[in-house]
Order: sequence, then C-alpha cells, then structure tokens
Amino acid sequence: MDNILAIDLILNKQKYSKIYNFNLIILIILLITSYIIFTYKYQTYYITKGKMVNNELELLVNIDDIKYIISNNKLIIDNTDYTYIVTEISDELYVDEYYQNYNYIYLQITNLSNINNYVYEIKIPKENKVLAKYLKNYL
Repeated sequence: MDNILAIDLILNKQKYSKIYNFNLIILIILLITSYIIFTYKYQTYYITKGKMVNNELELLVNIDDIKYIISNNKLIIDNTDYTYIVTEISDELYVDEYYQNYNYIYLQITNLSNINNYVYEIKIPKENKVLAKYLKNYL
C-alpha cells in the first residue's frame, strides 16, 4: 500500500515552471549582456602630464594622438573642466627608443594657476563610442 502511495506521489509531482529551464536562463543572460554591449556608451580619455612654462601648458604628445588635442577644447585637471586654446605645435620631432614620434604642444588654459614648472596630470576626452565598437577593435 505504501508503494502505491509513493508511486502516486511521484507520478502526480508537479513539474518545474519554465523559468527554471537552464536554456531559458542562459538565453536571458545573453540577451541582457548583448543589450548592455550595444547600448552602453564608453568615454575614453587621453591621459598625460603637462608642465607650465611661460603661462602655457607644455605637453609632449605622440603624433598619433595630436588629433585628439586639436579637435577638442576642453580638458580635465583634478576633476575640474577647463577650456584651452592650442597656441603652438613645435616643428621639432622627437623619437624615443621604441621609434615613437613625439611633438611638443603648447596650450593656453583659462582660469588655471600659472606656476612655472608645475606639473599637471590632464585628461582630454578622446572618443565616446558604444562598447561593442571597442570590443570589435580589440578582438
């Protein structure tokens, strides 16, 4: 008699709902991940150090990154936004031991203390792209 009740309980046992299906859970995770990858915009920055010389900020910049400095007019120093004007790009080309080419760029920044030889760490916005484009470039 007990065996019949046990078999009846096993046969009448309710199935798990579809939310517990492993394939459905994986599909939901993939959909959420792809939504984030294709909608989240990521801002990159060109980070370098600059020295104040004669009331201008002197930067030593790789020639591949000069376009980011020329195309912008805002930079960030100590979490404060400043506007700048490019006053000069040097004619001299400097080459390091890895054969990277560099130029000096001089910026005039408004509302910044002008202490000669003071070194600032600056961030200049580069690109604001969807995360999928960054992943495409790295893969």
